[in-house]
Amino acid sequence: MRIKEIKLEHLVLSVLLIYITLHLLEEGLFGFPAWAERRWGIPNFTTFKWLLHQPYFLLSLGVSYLIYRSNKDKFLFVGLGIIMWGLVNTLDHVGFTVIFLEYSPGLFTGLIFLPIAVLALRKVYDMGKLSAGVIAGAVLIGLLNFAIPITLFISVDKMLGI
Repeated sequence: MRIKEIKLEHLVLSVLLIYITLHLLEEGLFGFPAWAERRWGIPNFTTFKWLLHQPYFLLSLGVSYLIYRSNKDKFLFVGLGIIMWGLVNTLDHVGFTVIFLEYSPGLFTGLIFLPIAVLALRKVYDMGKLSAGVIAGAVLIGLLNFAIPITLFISVDKMLGI
């Protein structure tokens, strides 16, 4: 398949599939919960607790995907926002790897989101739909898909006392 033939939807789906499979596998196998407990000071951040937090991200990203699919032209920025979420995730892992001068579990698969973001931006540009508004909306959606799940699971954890 040639790059010009790749649809934006394929790139959006690739972010979701890489996250659900490879990225979570890398984080789980290489001890992201223990790393986050040590580096971010999250008390009792076990693998089980980390697994309980993943549906928050899946729900947020899933809702975004459904919105995007409902009208791909009108909600182009939402689909691109899912890709921006992957980029935010990448920047998070790269940033903390640099800050702590050690591997942040999830870094390697997170880096896969970078070329996907470049391809997606190129695709939207080639479609003649790249604008400041689309980019701003996509960045906002990406940040919301990162922040809302974290805010929710912190709140729920506090309510449940876990």
